[in-house]
Amino acid sequence: MDQAEPRWDRDLLYGKQGELLIDDYLTWIAKGNGRVETKRKRRLDLEFYVETECDKGRTGNYQPSGINGTTSDLWVYVLGDSKIALCLPTELLRAAMKHSSVRSVSENDGACPTRGVLVNIGAMFAVARSNGNGNGQ
Repeated sequence: MDQAEPRWDRDLLYGKQGELLIDDYLTWIAKGNGRVETKRKRRLDLEFYVETECDKGRTGNYQPSGINGTTSDLWVYVLGDSKIALCLPTELLRAAMKHSSVRSVSENDGACPTRGVLVNIGAMFAVARSNGNGNGQ
């Protein structure tokens, strides 16, 4: 009778690589070196607002901002008060912004209106899989 061979050694190595990635992210945050852009999301849904431009002082003159002005390697969305944080490589987020499901939106409250897009988490997964960064499951 054939039995599945547990490959705990492979799973252990794969898990360790994940731990090292998180260690890198936490080091970047602790150093405060600008490699991480952090956003706090109030609404717990599947869409993430990505700012692309802003109108500082409400002059009617929009300038590149948000993802169009960042030099960060990583965007982290803190999801409300849930204690959940979603870490996204900036390169992946930029690629997901080109997905067909993305919608243009604007935020007009406050002294600095912004424009941007709503990116669904499914678009992020689709881009990751198409780039060979997912296992296709």
